Amino acid sequence: MGMLCKHCSSKQCVDKGTATEPIEIECVACNGAGCEQCNYGMVGVVGCPMEQCTDVAYAVHLCDLFEKGLPPIAGGALDQTVWFLEAARILKSDEADIKAERYGI
Repeated sequence: MGMLCKHCSSKQCVDKGTATEPIEIECVACNGAGCEQCNYGMVGVVGCPMEQCTDVAYAVHLCDLFEKGLPPIAGGALDQTVWFLEAARILKSDEADIKAERYGI
């Protein structure tokens, strides 16, 4: 959502994709390589991206807190669920890729 929804507010979406002009994002299943779930590495988003990403945005918020030492479940890394640890790993990797792409690293 980040760059895509940066001009939206909680009351108004200005980045809605339509059936004739969907928002094209890289497929998360194949990382843009192309697979059965996408169209040559891209997926079309119709409607408000925020509405379609609400669950993921919640997980991203939890991952940010985890990185700052506040895990969602009391205890250390071994007390967290496997899906959460994997989500945190993927998020960190994706953030590094975006920074590298943005700054030419």
